[in-house]
Amino acid sequence: MKSIIKKIKLVLTTTLVSTNLFSQNDMSTFLKVGINDGNKVLNAYASPLFKTFGAGINAGWFNTAKVHGLGGFSVTICPNVILVPDKDKTFDVSSLGLSNNTRVINGKNTSSTFFGSNSNTNNPELGSFIRYPGANADSMLGSFRLPQGIGVNFFMVPTAQVAVGVGIGTEVSFRYMPQIKTNDISAGIIGFGIKHDIKQWIPGIKLMPFDLSVMAAFTRLDASVQLAALKADQPTSNIDNPNPNKTYSQSTNFVSSAYTVNVLLSKKIAIFTPYVGLGFQSATTEFALKGEYPITDINPNYNPLDPLSKPKVVRELKDPISLTSTFRDLRATAGFMFKLTLFTIHADFTLAKYPVASLGIGLHVQSLAPPKL
Repeated sequence: MKSIIKKIKLVLTTTLVSTNLFSQNDMSTFLKVGINDGNKVLNAYASPLFKTFGAGINAGWFNTAKVHGLGGFSVTICPNVILVPDKDKTFDVSSLGLSNNTRVINGKNTSSTFFGSNSNTNNPELGSFIRYPGANADSMLGSFRLPQGIGVNFFMVPTAQVAVGVGIGTEVSFRYMPQIKTNDISAGIIGFGIKHDIKQWIPGIKLMPFDLSVMAAFTRLDASVQLAALKADQPTSNIDNPNPNKTYSQSTNFVSSAYTVNVLLSKKIAIFTPYVGLGFQSATTEFALKGEYPITDINPNYNPLDPLSKPKVVRELKDPISLTSTFRDLRATAGFMFKLTLFTIHADFTLAKYPVASLGIGLHVQSLAPPKL
């Protein structure tokens, strides 16, 4: 079991850093239009990715409405594949409220999100403009084409959990993967849930041949990546760098917190158990770039009449990227479970703004309490 959890954590950390979202070069690209506009554009590009994490860690919490008896337990491993709707494959740059200093210079406004086309040929090109002191027209400080996506509309978040029956028709569940480090990457998950049999409290219903329960769960995913040290642009005829030999280092922090509440109904038929769930979910994901980051910007003290004055200067930005993405949604789940002696396999599909398909395997012991005589 320990080796399986390590493999899942490795998949999780590899998934995080295999995306071009965590590349220093891409961060530098977004900051070419300044901190405020750079955060807006990056948030529009990455928001669908953040939402898939929230939807993914909210999935896989249940595969039956039946509650474990006292001492009963289950161990479940479940990859969750999140599907991204077509409308979240692109975004409209003109709707972001960018400042007047940031302009589209190739006449295109529709750009790929993280899950959009893997070619950026048709993406907008943004320019950062400034008017130097004493100038009669704006000058373009720099430009870049918005990045491409990964070209697929799905993402996977694996989960593993343990559930234990504590009596009075109640079971508690736990997800825990302690922070592990792989080179410069660390990631971990913690979560807890509770499920309670409500059929036992409803007169006329408690003797019916099905299971009815409610559950609630919370999950938090933490990850960080230590980025490689870099240096700023070196001094040139038009760039002034006060610290040409300074080395900068940064890290990315990623936190996704999610909770879900559901009403569950299932019916056991021999080894086959179909189940449904109806509920609500919410998730908030925070992404930040920490540390000092050098960018080449307009020199506010530039004097075109002074031959020693340079129009651009390297300045340092501290913690320049800070993004928060939140979504709330109703969710409906339908699936089935097969139980063969102590082992289970289940599959389900959750209909929501970000649909999730889950397939899991597990070890299941319904109860360790002695039978009633």
